[in-house]
Amino acid sequence: MNKLYITLLFLFISGLVVSQKIAFDQGKINQKHYYEEISFELVNNKIMLPVVINNKTYRFLLDTGAPNVISKRVLNELNIQNSLKINVSDANNKSDTMELVSVNSIQIGKLNFENNVALVSDLDNHFILKCYQMDGFIGSNLFQNSIVKISLKDKKITITDKIKNLNTTAKPTKLKLFGEQKSPYVTINFNAKSQKKVTEDVLIDTGMDGFYEMSNRAFGILSNENVFEELARATGSSGIGLFGSAPEKEQILFRTPFYKLNQTTFENLIANTTDDNNSRIGLDLLLHGDIIIDFINKKFYFEATEKIALTEKPPVYSATLIDTKYSIGFVWDAAFKDILNYGDEIIRVDSFIINEMEFCDVVKIKEFRKNIESYELEVKSKETTETKTVKIEQ
Repeated sequence: MNKLYITLLFLFISGLVVSQKIAFDQGKINQKHYYEEISFELVNNKIMLPVVINNKTYRFLLDTGAPNVISKRVLNELNIQNSLKINVSDANNKSDTMELVSVNSIQIGKLNFENNVALVSDLDNHFILKCYQMDGFIGSNLFQNSIVKISLKDKKITITDKIKNLNTTAKPTKLKLFGEQKSPYVTINFNAKSQKKVTEDVLIDTGMDGFYEMSNRAFGILSNENVFEELARATGSSGIGLFGSAPEKEQILFRTPFYKLNQTTFENLIANTTDDNNSRIGLDLLLHGDIIIDFINKKFYFEATEKIALTEKPPVYSATLIDTKYSIGFVWDAAFKDILNYGDEIIRVDSFIINEMEFCDVVKIKEFRKNIESYELEVKSKETTETKTVKIEQ
C-alpha cells in the first residue's frame, strides 16, 4: 500500500492510497562514492529544491512523507507518452484516478537519478498547491539508495552513499522503511520510567508543518498508559483531502511531558490528534537539530542536545479553509466555545483584512499568529451571518 502525505499550511492533504501494486522502488543513482551538498530555499516553511530535468531547472518540494510527484505542466513539457492510470483514494475516502509515469532522469546537484516513478497532479490549478509555484515533489522513494542529511539552519541537504562522510557524533536508532515508497519511520518513547516503555512508530514527514501529530488510532491505544494529559476535545475539521474536504469530527488536544527521539528528550509537548492512519513528525523538528535519514543502512540520526524544553502554549483555536474561505476549524479553549464555532468565516486577523488579500497571501497569517501573543479576531457567524470581534491571548 502506497500513501502520499502532503501537509500544507494549517491543513493537510494526506492518505493517498494506491489500490494497485506499483513499483515505486524502481530507479537507481548513477554515481558511486558520492557526496553532494545542495542549498535549498525555504518558502512558507517548505523546503524547495532546484531539480534539473531535460536540462531545465524546476522547483520541487522536499517531502519525505510522499512519493515523487510531478505537475501536469512538467509532464507535458517532458512529452512522456507512456503512463499508467491508477486508482487513488484520499484521506476522506474520496476516489479518483492519477497518472503514474517513469522519469528518465532527475538531477539534483551533480547526482543523476534514473528511471524513477512519479505520480502526476495538476499542481498549477489546485487551490492550495498553486500558491507554492512548484513543479513537483521529491519523495522518499528517490533516496532509497542514499543517505540524506537535512539542515534547516544551513538551508542545505547533503546526499551521500557513506555515513562516514557526514562526520556525525550522534548515535543512530533503527529506521523502518515501509512499502515500495520507502516511507521512513522511527520509534519515539513517551515514558520516562525505564521499566516500562510506551513507544510509537512515527513517519518522518518533512512536508508537514508543525512538530507532531498523533493518529486517533495510536491515541486510543496509548491513552490508557497515563503518559498524556488531555487538554481539550473539539469537533470540527482542519483536513482537506486531495479530492475534497474532511468531514466534521471530534479531535483531541493533549500534552505529554516526556517525548524522546533518539537521545533527545522534549519536555511539555502539546499536539493534537488526526484521522490519518499514521502519526508523524513534521518540519519543526529541524528547528531543534539536523536529521540524517540513512536509507541504505536503515538508521536515523538526530543531531541535537539531550534535553529540549518546549514553551508552546495550548492554542485557542485552529483555522482551515472551507469552500476556499478562511474559517474556524477547531475551538480548543473552553472560554471561547460559546463565541467561536466551526465554520465561522474569519474576516480579519488584527490588521490582515482577508477579503483585501490575495488568496495565496493568507499563508502570511499563519506566521503572524505564531509569533504574536495577542491580537484581534473578527469572524462572521456561519449560523446568523453576524460579525463579532474577539481578543485572542496566547
